[in-house]
Formats: sequence, C-alpha cells, structure tokens
Amino acid sequence: MSATRAGSVHWTVVVLCFLAILLDGFDTAALSLAIPTMAAEWAVTPAAFTLAVVLTNIGVVFGYLSAGYLGARIPGRRLVIGAVVLFGVATIATAATLPLESIALLSATRLVTGIGLGVVVPAAVGLATKHSAENRREQVSIAVALGLGAGAGLGGLLGGRLLNLVGSDGVFYVAGIVPLLFAAVLAWLLPAEGTAVTATVGDKSDAKIGRLFDPGLRLPTTLIWAFSFLVFITSYVLISWIPTLLTGYGFSPSKAPLGLAFLTLGGIIGGLALLPLAGRLGIARAMILMPAIGGVFMIIAAKASLGDTALLLCLAGAGVGVVSAQLGQLALAVATYPPGPRTTGVGWAAALGRLGSIVGPGIAGVLIGQALATRDIVVAATVPLLFAIVCAVMLSRVKAKARVLPAAETPLVLEKAR
Repeated sequence: MSATRAGSVHWTVVVLCFLAILLDGFDTAALSLAIPTMAAEWAVTPAAFTLAVVLTNIGVVFGYLSAGYLGARIPGRRLVIGAVVLFGVATIATAATLPLESIALLSATRLVTGIGLGVVVPAAVGLATKHSAENRREQVSIAVALGLGAGAGLGGLLGGRLLNLVGSDGVFYVAGIVPLLFAAVLAWLLPAEGTAVTATVGDKSDAKIGRLFDPGLRLPTTLIWAFSFLVFITSYVLISWIPTLLTGYGFSPSKAPLGLAFLTLGGIIGGLALLPLAGRLGIARAMILMPAIGGVFMIIAAKASLGDTALLLCLAGAGVGVVSAQLGQLALAVATYPPGPRTTGVGWAAALGRLGSIVGPGIAGVLIGQALATRDIVVAATVPLLFAIVCAVMLSRVKAKARVLPAAETPLVLEKAR
C-alpha cells in the first residue's frame, strides 16, 4: 500500500517495529533488574556495576550515531533485523559469562549489546514512519517508541519471578534468546524492500549531520539535543537504579523490581496520553507539561512519608512525565526533520539523550557509592527536568514564531512541524 496516501499506515510494520523496540526495552532493563541480586551473589556493592551500566549506554550512543549512516546504506528492513540479532547474541554472551563473576567481561558484553540496542530504535522508528503517511508520522513515532516503556515495564513485572525461577543468568538468556526468535519473525513478516513508496535506501548525503543544521533547523536541533540530554539524565537515573534505590526505602531485592514496573507502566500511560495531547497542544508544548508532572511526583516520593503502595504509585506518576518525555523527544525529531535526514535526526537526538543516560547513572552510581541518602538522590535527579522544561518552552516559541511568519519567510520544515 502507498505510504503517501493521506492517513494511511502500514500497521503490520508498525506493530513489528513496536515489538522490536519492546525487546530493546526489556534488554535495557535486564541489567537494572539483576544488579541487586548479582551484587549479593558476587559479594560486591551495587555501585560496583556502574561501569557495566555506563558502558551499556555508551554502546547505545554508538548505535544511535551510526544508525543514520547505516540507514543510508542498508535497507531499513535488513537494518532492524540485523540490530535485533546483534543485541540478542551479545545478551546471550552476557549470560554465558556471568558465572565468571567478572565486571570487565560483563561490561564488555554489555557494550556490544548497547550498540545493537542503539541501532534498533532509530531504525525501527524510521522504518515505521516511512510506511506511514506524512500526517500520521508523529503519532506513529510515539506509538512505536512506546515499546521502550512497555519492554522495561514487562521486565519489571516479570523480573522478580524470573530471578527466583532462573536466576540472574537466566534473565539474560531470556533477554537474548527471544530476540533471536523474533528476528526470524521479522524476516518472515516485514515487507520486502520497495513495497512502500519510501521504503528504499536513502540518499547518502542525508546521513550527514550537516543536514540537521540547514537554515531553519539550527536552533531547533540545538534545543532538541539539549532537551533530550537533560530528560535522559533523569529518566536513566530512575531506570538504571530504581531497584537499587528502593532497597534504601526498605524493599527486598526480589520486590524492588516492582518499582521499575510501576515507573514504566506510568511511562506507557503517559505515552498513550501523549498521542492525543501532542495533536491538541503540539509536541513541543506537550514536552513542557510532561516533565513538570514527572518532577512533581519525584519530589513527593522524596519528601513525603509514604507506604510501599503509595510510593509505587508516585513512581508511576513520575513515569507518566519522565518516561513519556523520553518518548516525546523522538516525536520532536520526527516532527522537525524532513524525510531525507529524519533517521539521522532521530538517531542524533536519541544519541544526545543517551549521553545523558551515561552521565545520570554514572553520577548516581557515585552518589550511591558515597552512601548519600536515597531521597536526596531522587531530589537531585529532578534538577535536569527544570532545564528541560526551559528548552521545551524555547522550542515551542520558535515553532510558534515560524507559524506566524509570512509564507515566503517561513522555513519549510518548521512550518510542517507542530
């Protein structure tokens, strides 16, 4: 079917891309889920795994940055399948080497895993939007990116049971074998290249980062990158360390993964709310609201005396704002960049975000190692959200200004972006 007909969406491609990113989210969460148990088994502190957490995110950054280059040379279908295979194989390697109790080996295998995880997101978002009409691509990008939250939430829900049933190495075997099986499903069901008008290899010049700084894009690109970096700092402090942080609230290692489940469940709810909200307010204005919601719930969780259930509900509220903002930065990129450099734009925006995902967990790991109070770490993690809101306000004003300029003076890309 033609992806250019108004309102048309190739739903098979969208669903498969969503599931690929769901497995990405589950794999990303696997290490976070396993750290408390592995720390006890290896007789080390949770902070000892900071290098593995950080190198995972460094690998993801390399994957994001290479996605545009690879997407201009490898058809989208093959790129998605190859990236899924890569992180599946690397995760199995993680599981196979865990009995050696080596932080160095764990960090090395997670670095390779991260590269595969990083390629999947922009490649899957790019493939899904290429098979969707222009006026549906912003919503499709949000829907596909919801797979990250869904995968992490699934890990949180199943994490405790998996740890009890198959142990920490078994969690990584599950996180590695399932993607390899799914890669076969992708090879079977994804349409062959050329079945949609835009489902072809792009112009290699579109992969150049300079395209993101064309006239009319310089300031939006800078603001999107800053927003992504700041939101990811907060988001990945929570995603990477929330099971560990909850032990500071008195949760047991087997119960602590529920925190990640509630956080990501809130993110899914926030992402679903973001679909109509972005259409009503515009994605830039929605990105003012959502981080503010997340920050309020984080402050409540840090400052109020709450029971376990109330604390988990606060984490869900934090996820509504923080995780949905993480998804929304992809929609900002999709709405801002034209089709040619879109995969590059999405990849670089996500890469700048992942730089935040390196900085945030790294600093949090140091603070945990210094025995800083859990509640103080949560408060500190809200600070980047304040600066992210400032970036979203500025981006909203840039877009509003572009809409009121005379047609001859309005940058084409911004006029299309909401």
